Amino acid sequence: MYEFLHEVDIEKDLPDFWEAHSSKIKPFYLQQKKPDDVIISASPEFLLEPICSELGVGCMMASKVDPKTGKYTGINCHGKEKVRRFREKYGNADIDCFYSDAYCDTPLALIASNSYMVKGDKVNEWKFRHKDKR
Repeated sequence: MYEFLHEVDIEKDLPDFWEAHSSKIKPFYLQQKKPDDVIISASPEFLLEPICSELGVGCMMASKVDPKTGKYTGINCHGKEKVRRFREKYGNADIDCFYSDAYCDTPLALIASNSYMVKGDKVNEWKFRHKDKR
């Protein structure tokens, strides 16, 4: 999946990437971000570390991928694995507000007090299907 890593110089290109793309972070998030925010993503850790540091995000959970080979060195942080990792670190702590742009994150949405789907600049309450609530 990360074959492109053979073609790039991560140390040089990653800062360039975030310089070009950090402006795409949604304004609603920047206006409400808090020091105890947690970002949980299936993306590789090394891709998210620079922007999380810049934003002051104290905790980031993501997929462990070797930046030189593109090979996973751990379990992909996706779906139910996100919940497992959150519970491993925080136990039964509450998730006050959860935001995602993908329904594959339903497992996290189900354990949050408030869940929101983000599409473009619109933030709407998460619409659960009956079978999700089981």
